Amino acid sequence: IEQTSGVTSKLNSASMIGNFQPSQVWICGDAGVVLKSNNQGSVWLNMSGNGIPSNVNLVSISCKAIDTAVTAGNIGTTSYVYRTVNGGLNWTQVFSQANGKINAVWMRNALLGFMAGDPVGGRWSVFKTTNGGINWDSTGLFLPQAGSETGFHNSFFVSNNANNIWIGTNNMRIYYSSNSGINWTVQSTSPEQNTYFIT
Repeated sequence: IEQTSGVTSKLNSASMIGNFQPSQVWICGDAGVVLKSNNQGSVWLNMSGNGIPSNVNLVSISCKAIDTAVTAGNIGTTSYVYRTVNGGLNWTQVFSQANGKINAVWMRNALLGFMAGDPVGGRWSVFKTTNGGINWDSTGLFLPQAGSETGFHNSFFVSNNANNIWIGTNNMRIYYSSNSGINWTVQSTSPEQNTYFIT
């Protein structure tokens, strides 16, 4: 069923909590747009602003607890991550990274989450949070860049148990970890060069 978003910005990512009633759905997009629905998408509330600049293009959003969401985006070549714990009434910047682009963020539950982005300084931007997105750390998540490869928005998947992680690239390869990002192996996609999305 086609629905009206109420905005003209390009929408880039959606996330839903299905274990609570009413189910909550979040969407993010360009120009700092964040939309929320408390009734499976029948009505959309615009939760933009409130701490998110209007010039940030949000590319990924994830939620695993009612009224709590984390969204990632970019202003030029600087990445930013924002977090809300009150349904989008206020957003707090919890992360920034120069010279890179965060492509995806994923929360397993209210505390544990991962995010991935284009390489910076010869290594892929892979981060983990254990406190609901308040802090992000790349310690022990080293993934070297091959050549000048990069990734794509939302070409990132983490299994429900958070052990298995896949990152898509533009280099005829998918990076795979079976131990939450500690070690990585290459899965070839040749002759297909680009892995635009993983689900």
